[in-house]
Amino acid sequence: MNPGFKTLLFTLFLIGGTIENTNAQDAYGKAIGIRGGMPTGVSYKHFLEFAGAVEGIFGYNFTNGRVFTLTGLYEHHFFINYNTNFFAGGGLTLGANSDEFRLIVDAIGGIEYVFPRFPMSFSLDYKPAFNVFG
Repeated sequence: MNPGFKTLLFTLFLIGGTIENTNAQDAYGKAIGIRGGMPTGVSYKHFLEFAGAVEGIFGYNFTNGRVFTLTGLYEHHFFINYNTNFFAGGGLTLGANSDEFRLIVDAIGGIEYVFPRFPMSFSLDYKPAFNVFG
């Protein structure tokens, strides 16, 4: 198998794989995840209410100035069924490296699938970012 294809499959798996706390009333209330793409990092999502969630991402962008980032997002979920939902929202990112500080406005939209009877979900999202300064 082509090494580039293996890397792509591995990255897609890491984009949204999460380990979650589950209960019988809802799909999950909290989740820790691994985020692929730029920046690569670790995420934590917490549902505040049925459809509203906040997500924090600690990331590292190793291709664009080697910047450490901290992102805060609010996401509204639109449930298709018990296991599948769309989400959209936005937030801010603070980024820094040894030379500069960055403030970034983020938008996010995507789809998520929660595996039944297994504490894991998979999501794909698009997260455009706009530099305010830096």
